[in-house]
Amino acid sequence: MKEKRFDYTWVIVALCFLSVCISLGFCSSGRTMYLTAITDALNIPRSAFSLNDTFRYVTTTILSLFFGKLVNKFGTKKLMCAGFICLIGFAVLNSIAEHLIVFYIGGILLGVGLSWTGTTMVSVVINRWCKKNKGTITGAILAANGLGGAVSVQILSPIIFEEGNVFGYRNSYRLVALILAVVLVLLIVFFRDVPKGEKAEPVAETKKRKARGTGWVGMEYTNVVKKPYFYLALVCMAFTGMSLQGLGGISTPHMYDMGMDKAFVATLMTVSSLCLLSSKFLTGFLFDRTGMRITMNIALASSFISLVGLVLVDNSPIGQVIAFVRIIFAAIALPLETVMLPLFASDLFGNKHFDKIVGLFYAASTAGFALGSPFANLCHDLFGNYNVPFIVFAGLMLFVAVTMQFVLNLAHRDRDVILAEEAAAIAAAEAASASATEKEQTANA
Repeated sequence: MKEKRFDYTWVIVALCFLSVCISLGFCSSGRTMYLTAITDALNIPRSAFSLNDTFRYVTTTILSLFFGKLVNKFGTKKLMCAGFICLIGFAVLNSIAEHLIVFYIGGILLGVGLSWTGTTMVSVVINRWCKKNKGTITGAILAANGLGGAVSVQILSPIIFEEGNVFGYRNSYRLVALILAVVLVLLIVFFRDVPKGEKAEPVAETKKRKARGTGWVGMEYTNVVKKPYFYLALVCMAFTGMSLQGLGGISTPHMYDMGMDKAFVATLMTVSSLCLLSSKFLTGFLFDRTGMRITMNIALASSFISLVGLVLVDNSPIGQVIAFVRIIFAAIALPLETVMLPLFASDLFGNKHFDKIVGLFYAASTAGFALGSPFANLCHDLFGNYNVPFIVFAGLMLFVAVTMQFVLNLAHRDRDVILAEEAAAIAAAEAASASATEKEQTANA
């Protein structure tokens, strides 16, 4: 009997889960609570303050374009540790900032930190460490964002809105910095780039790569960039990212503006995070069972319903019911910016150049985020509320829903042609091999 050894893979999975839970859950999911607190305390226009989100997403967009090269040069451990150092810097700067420029620098650090500790990095780590059930494990890890968001709201909200202390948000950021430092120490001590005895495989740089998941082989990148629907897909990713700001970036301050009790809003945020925890699993499950079109259409329809629901939200009993119901639809829609992006890349263009294409999709999505936040808060400063951007975002999601139908039709048509050519080539090779074998047998006889 062979002695059963402990599989270190599960240590890596746990560290990735913790990384997503803390980095995205505490640094990103709860950021909507800070908008009202900081702008009120420092008397800053929301449109000016929200530019720190623009700096964050522009930074993330740029880093997404060079993600493969950075991982190949420095490795996952160094980048993840550097990411947490940047997140600590972000939290510390925001805890002492008096001027907008300091918040903008914090936004840049947040963009760097989340680029190296979030979705894209976890996907690479799991691809290297996990030989089986990669999709299930990745979905479970990304769901940690919802868990972290639910926990962070309950912990940080009472600190941010401490009665009699308009600067309570500073103590909240200091606590976040301490939590991030603990996770950084755990990564330094326990994280490994690859299993012992193995070498790291290049990411997005080699021409030959192993097929991932259950996707198809895919087309050459030189052909991808010649397809008009590739650029339509990028535009849709950008519009989706921009519109999802209405679900994640400004929904909480909007409910504060409507006069809702902060404890009630905090409860809604916790429920939303828990719903998101489930929706990421369900998105992957639905995709495996029904395919891209049904999964995509459900998410897009949910985003539209949730955005319209935000326009109807107020502090009346009916408005509170609408606020509660719409968070369910928001949770179904939000995987469009996370789980759905790699599914789009794989389904539309295959696995051959998956890393490069998914990086571009993430870049387009974060570019949309960079535009969405300042636009929404500029509208708030001009009109006194967020209803105008909610209506604009709902219109953009209708455009995306219609356009993506054409993108899917064209992409699947090309996929069928490529798969038919591959099947014909395999059949011809098998026939040639059988003919050669038959001739050899005849000659031997």
